[in-house]
Amino acid sequence: MRNLKRSITLVGLLGLVGCCEPVDSRVEPSPLAMPDPSIIVKPTESVAKLDEADFKSVKPRNADDPVAASFSVPKNAFRAGDTFEVSVDFEVAVSYEIHERNAPPPAVSTLLELDLPAGFEAIEDWRDPTSVRSVSPDGHLVYVGKATFTRKVRIGNDVTPGQNAVSCLFRYQACDARQCLRPVESRLRVSLTIQESQTKTHPLQANFHRLD
Repeated sequence: MRNLKRSITLVGLLGLVGCCEPVDSRVEPSPLAMPDPSIIVKPTESVAKLDEADFKSVKPRNADDPVAASFSVPKNAFRAGDTFEVSVDFEVAVSYEIHERNAPPPAVSTLLELDLPAGFEAIEDWRDPTSVRSVSPDGHLVYVGKATFTRKVRIGNDVTPGQNAVSCLFRYQACDARQCLRPVESRLRVSLTIQESQTKTHPLQANFHRLD
């Protein structure tokens, strides 16, 4: 009888201990919310460029290329019959130089090729910046510092209103007193809007005739 009571008491104690066992209340932390990769926030500086007087596309300088380049137009809204100027700016780092356009071999000459939409026409050749003598022994002509090339473009009278794009393919080779780097070729593009012409004939003017 005593053994039976002891067994019952032991089972009761074990049940009590089991029901009072502490519960692990820790919750696994949820992963941090990652930004949606499809949403790209542009730097303030890039957004501000939309309000500048010049509308341009830029290729920045980097560790392997000591030349920054940009292609620009004075505004982004024109009308059929307008003439405007495009500009290509090279900013060559200190101690470097790039060859002239049409430089003789073995030099890799600077190349500019304008690509215009239908109805647009380049009306003159590129106007080149002032060149200087190279630091190399032969003293050939080169561009240093900031070099700006400009060219005039005319929009035909038959170009319809809408969106267009003008681009420029350019190539250059940067050299210093020790060596010449690999030639760099790139293309920059700017967008243009052709607006409706303001010169429209009023219906009353078109039907006007003199009564005697």
